[in-house]
Amino acid sequence: MDINFVAIDKIFMEAEEDGRTSLLEHEVYKLLREAGIQTPEFRFIRKGEKVFEKNLSLFKGDSLVLKVVSPVIKHKSDVGGVRFVKRDIGEINHVIQDMLTGIPKKFQDWQKTFNPHKEGNVFSLEKIEKEIRGVLICDAVDYVEEGFGSEILLGLRTSREFGPVVTMGMGGLDVEYLNEKLKEGKALSIASVHCLKKEDILLLLKPLSFFDKLVCEFRGRKALISKEELIEAYFRFAQLGAYYSPFEKNSEYTIEEAEVNPFVISEKKLKALDGLCRFSKNHREIKRRPVENIRYLLEPRSIGIVGVSERMNMGHIILNNILRTGFPKEKVFVVKPGLREIEGCVCVPTISELPGTVDVFIVTISAEQSYEIVKQICENEKAYSVIIIAGGLGEKKGTETLEQSIKEILAKGRREGKLTPVVNGGNCLGLYSRPGKYDTTFIPEHKFYELPRKDFKKSNLVYLSQSGAFMISQMSSLPLLQPLYGISVGNQIDLSITDYLEYLKDKDEAGVFAIYIEGFLPGEGVLFARTTREITREKGKRIIVYKAGKTPEAKSATTSHTASIAGDYKVSRSILEEAGVIMTENISDFKDYTKCLCYLTDKKIRGKKVGLISNAGFECVIMCDNLKNERDLMLTEFSSRTQERLIEILNPLGIDRLQDIHNPLDITPVADDKVFARCVQAIIEDENVDCAVISIVPMTASMKTLPPSEYHDENVFKKGSLPFYLAEIFRNTDKPFVVSIEAGNIYTPMAEILEREGIPTFRHCDDAVKFMREYVNRI
Repeated sequence: MDINFVAIDKIFMEAEEDGRTSLLEHEVYKLLREAGIQTPEFRFIRKGEKVFEKNLSLFKGDSLVLKVVSPVIKHKSDVGGVRFVKRDIGEINHVIQDMLTGIPKKFQDWQKTFNPHKEGNVFSLEKIEKEIRGVLICDAVDYVEEGFGSEILLGLRTSREFGPVVTMGMGGLDVEYLNEKLKEGKALSIASVHCLKKEDILLLLKPLSFFDKLVCEFRGRKALISKEELIEAYFRFAQLGAYYSPFEKNSEYTIEEAEVNPFVISEKKLKALDGLCRFSKNHREIKRRPVENIRYLLEPRSIGIVGVSERMNMGHIILNNILRTGFPKEKVFVVKPGLREIEGCVCVPTISELPGTVDVFIVTISAEQSYEIVKQICENEKAYSVIIIAGGLGEKKGTETLEQSIKEILAKGRREGKLTPVVNGGNCLGLYSRPGKYDTTFIPEHKFYELPRKDFKKSNLVYLSQSGAFMISQMSSLPLLQPLYGISVGNQIDLSITDYLEYLKDKDEAGVFAIYIEGFLPGEGVLFARTTREITREKGKRIIVYKAGKTPEAKSATTSHTASIAGDYKVSRSILEEAGVIMTENISDFKDYTKCLCYLTDKKIRGKKVGLISNAGFECVIMCDNLKNERDLMLTEFSSRTQERLIEILNPLGIDRLQDIHNPLDITPVADDKVFARCVQAIIEDENVDCAVISIVPMTASMKTLPPSEYHDENVFKKGSLPFYLAEIFRNTDKPFVVSIEAGNIYTPMAEILEREGIPTFRHCDDAVKFMREYVNRI
């Protein structure tokens, strides 16, 4: 059946007329039924009414459940608000009276013990009694009780960033405990309803700890429920969320949170036993910016700048960096009264006297002065884009109104169709643009790298960061990679990270996006997830994200289990990983993965079948341990042809008599550089191998792994050493592989050779396997 949204609107309207923003349980049951979701038979008995035999005509069984109905009592079981009774009029009326008499005091005592708020917020007995509306009579549902997985939670919660989010996980009274103890990815399925497609739901549910137990044969008994039934319930909740989203205008109402806990399985169907729903009229507009004007920021033909002193201040450093990167002096204009030129660039006394409209205007003065500058630019239509460097804007006390005023100027200009710039910042470090040949960061070049730079590798890397310091730290720590763009967006007064992704997604030269996010603007998470999904799934490009702000929200602020177990960071991570984003938990992984994704740009991902090779047994064991039970990487079997090749290679050294030929391949410390390389070549060329992890323990005397020294005759820099063999293999294959060098700092030169040849190199084999797992699974 289709969802009856008209009837659901009426349920919300009647609750609103009663002065409520939450539904009572019988109203939740009505809503679920209008959404095509099964509930027990039920009848609401108002406080003061008696139960008569005619009230019980709906019920088929001899056992019934009585539930107190009150908008203030959320945890009914804790205060005696759920009672099981026989189908007997006398007993039912007696128990109802007992509940109405005893619950107010029990609930007040419960509040004093568990209410996280101040003592003064504990309700009085009179208030509690007034808020008890009656009792709900329900069928006692006969359902399957198979222990773990018998009760399921399905919830909706509207998040500030992603709008309505649907969650499925373990249900019941111990839901928080169970979901805390279960391994990551096994406890919860989380999805944005605005990004979800019905065909994706099965992939979201399969990893759940209880999924196979419910939908497959288990210990000789048949499946308890079909996967289609689980998918349908999930999808109907998602439809509710999408229709009553704060970002849509289908209805005047929005669902803030809705939950069924638990769903149980009865006659191979899901049936809702308990639920809640909060609603509001809080609609929000997701504002879009004219992203096409980003071209003026990334590849400007002319630049204006204010805040440049004759002495070396921030503005002067920025001007020097612009000129150092090759931008023509005659196209740079400095707003500086009293001077004719600075660093060979023409000075003008005011913004209105700029000779035409510049493509980008850089504001390097204080936050307090930024508003007036932007106002002048807009009034005189003097720039297509603006970069506000000023720190503290919108963050320092007293500047909040300035930031809002800038937003209002931009909105007004766009409404009136005037030439209005797009704005990057404030509180930003600005932009680095290799195609635009300019750099607005205020960090001197010698603070970035050891100069002079000669070994830069141009890359398809784009940094997008809310923190300028984070961005330049990453750029400095990866000195071999020259990014295409480095974009510090600051607090996103106007342009957001999503806007840049939207603009760059079709640019062939941009292939890897390394993104640092602290938080999204309201609704921005939805746009970000949709855009990243298109970039990864349709364009085949790579996105890596470090999301700061992992601290879980205070559980005391939530009314539902859904909000408790699906905190904001967990929501962000789940939604973005489903969109194909690689999420990293620490800065070290972010740096390593950024580098590796750039180095593997031209490689093709065919599948999860991995080949492992090392010259040490412990490495082989550790690499296998990190395959995650072959869920993320599968240890393939080498083809018979490859096994024959490996025997042929290893036989002259007798290694085939020391070790069996299988995956992982342990070639022992006996193997020299050439033998090791030939084995790698054979594995890479195996049709059963999609990718490989190569781990080297370089202390063996058989290989040349050290720089020249008076103490030995090795020279890792000479052709014929393993790094150069591996570099040749890497250049001639489109299969991805990574290398690990498990040893101390004296082998850093060997690692540096591999890095300069563009081969992703780690210093621990478990890190190498971990990366490959993430790499092949974000397709």
